Amino acid sequence: MLSLLAASPSVVVSPVGASRLAVGPVRVGQPACLASDDLSLSRREVVAAAAGLSALLPAAQARAESTLVTRQQAYTRYVPRVERGRDYWAGGLRKQVSSGDWAAIQAALEKKGPIDRLFGPLELWSSSFSSKTISPKTLAMNDAIDELREACRDLRSAASGKEGSGGFFGFGGPKASPQAMDDGKRRKIAQDAYAKGKDAINKYIELGNDGLGLNFTPIDQMD
Repeated sequence: MLSLLAASPSVVVSPVGASRLAVGPVRVGQPACLASDDLSLSRREVVAAAAGLSALLPAAQARAESTLVTRQQAYTRYVPRVERGRDYWAGGLRKQVSSGDWAAIQAALEKKGPIDRLFGPLELWSSSFSSKTISPKTLAMNDAIDELREACRDLRSAASGKEGSGGFFGFGGPKASPQAMDDGKRRKIAQDAYAKGKDAINKYIELGNDGLGLNFTPIDQMD
């Protein structure tokens, strides 16, 4: 009986079978040698990918540092000027509109006046959030600047005390003799323009503060 068991192929332990047991995890139906090759290939791919990432990291870090330095320079140059313009709008201009000081408002709107000087820093600070292409943030901030320009046009109209010049900036339509505004209408236009400009400046500041980062102090909005 023992001789029969020894001769039976169902209980013979094959040397090949023993070698397979020594190999790590094997997919069903696949020789162990192929599974080992797949594992080696996977390791090579991981090492190659890691090497590629290591090569990219210094360049990405350099770009991030360059962007931070550029933003810091723009912040130092332009934000204080933006804040001065904001303070004038919230303080000096508000009093001038309230008292109907039309000459002072006209002077502020003239070239190099305190309102006119606000637009350059606004545009330069918003552009600092773009690089090779214009970012959505810059576009949104520029829209707020356009709203401020519209408010200034209304302020200029109120300060001049005249309306009905015809066309856009006096062009593109039949000219008509400017009509003098009554004082009540003049003040209403000025007050609405002031409020519109305040909203535009606050909107601009809110957009600029969004995601500004811990390296910068957010700009205060007007109350």
